[in-house]
Amino acid sequence: MTQTAAKDTDDDASLVARCLEGDDDAWAALVERHGPVVWAVAGRLGLSHEDAADVFQSTWRTALEELSRVREPAAVGGWIARVARHQSMRVRRGYGIARKSWQHVAREDVDVTLPEEDLEKLEMRSKVQGALGRIGERCADLLRALYFEDPSPSYQDIAARFGMRIGSIGPTRARCMEKMLGELGGDRDAQ
Repeated sequence: MTQTAAKDTDDDASLVARCLEGDDDAWAALVERHGPVVWAVAGRLGLSHEDAADVFQSTWRTALEELSRVREPAAVGGWIARVARHQSMRVRRGYGIARKSWQHVAREDVDVTLPEEDLEKLEMRSKVQGALGRIGERCADLLRALYFEDPSPSYQDIAARFGMRIGSIGPTRARCMEKMLGELGGDRDAQ
């Protein structure tokens, strides 16, 4: 039951709404957007590649079953990361039981898929996506156009697309960034 293809610019809240309506493309976009965080959480906790794959599956199964209960659809990325952490900890508890049964767990099975710096970038991306979903559609669209489109559109293109005067783009961008910073808790590193 696919509606319209999910775009990279769709915010998490709209993807969640479309997922709840049964849109397969929205679900695929949600998994593609937040899947790397699930792998990173499992890797960060030292799980083997096989166990990380199990965590990936159980995280998305839980997400599918519980998505309608998410209170803040715009912040679904953080929720998915927490589900991944719970699933990873469940698997790690099993490691303790296995160590009692086996002499050791082979260290060559450990696959840390992302360094700490990359995980932090993915977490920040999730926070920024959530903030974009809360600042209003016009501001979010303007910031996406200015900072995420490649190639970056000219101010003339922005003015035409948003029905703005060229001279008002900068001040509007500044107001929208202030809203973003407010949603991010004043974290100026997100700029």
